[in-house]
Amino acid sequence: MGDDDNKVTSEEIGASPAVTFNLDDCTIDAQERAALGIDVAYVQWRADFRRTVIAANVLNRPWRSVFEADMMFSIVAHRWLAGRAITHKELATYFEIFVTEATVSRHLDDMEESGMIVRQTDPDDRRRIFLLPTRRLETIGHGYLQARIRMMREHGFVWNGGEAAGGAKAIDPARAPE
Repeated sequence: MGDDDNKVTSEEIGASPAVTFNLDDCTIDAQERAALGIDVAYVQWRADFRRTVIAANVLNRPWRSVFEADMMFSIVAHRWLAGRAITHKELATYFEIFVTEATVSRHLDDMEESGMIVRQTDPDDRRRIFLLPTRRLETIGHGYLQARIRMMREHGFVWNGGEAAGGAKAIDPARAPE
C-alpha cells in the first residue's frame, strides 16, 4: 500500500454495524467507486475470457477457483517480470489462510497441464521448484492486461509512465526497496 492509503483496522471493521444504510449516506468516494467499477468490469470480462479459453480447448475443465487461479497467474508473472521467479512454497504463502498447500498444488497441476506455467527445479537447491510463465500465459496476459488498462481508462485512471517504478521493470512488493 502507498503512504496515502488508509489501512482499515480490525477494530474499525468490528465497530461498523452490520446494517444496511441509504445510498445518500455512503462515504465511498468517486475514486473508490471507479476502482469498484473496474472490479465489476473485470469479472464480466473474465467470464467471457474463460468461455474463450475453454472453447479453444486449452483447458480440459474450468479452473477450480477463478480467484485463486487468476491470482496465481498474476503472482507468477509479476514476480518473473520483477526478475525473481517465485517458488511453489512462496506462492502457497499468499493463500495460506484460505486454501491448503495441496490446493495450491492442484491449481499448479492444472496450470502446467494447460501449458500456462512450467515448473523448474532450482539447480542450486533441488528442493526448490520455480514457477515460470510460458508464451501461452504471456499471450493470455496481454489480452487480460489490455482489458484491465481499458477498464481503468474508462474509469478515469491515468498511467504516469512508470515514474514511480523508474520505468524499468515490475516492482516486487516482496522485496525491500533498494
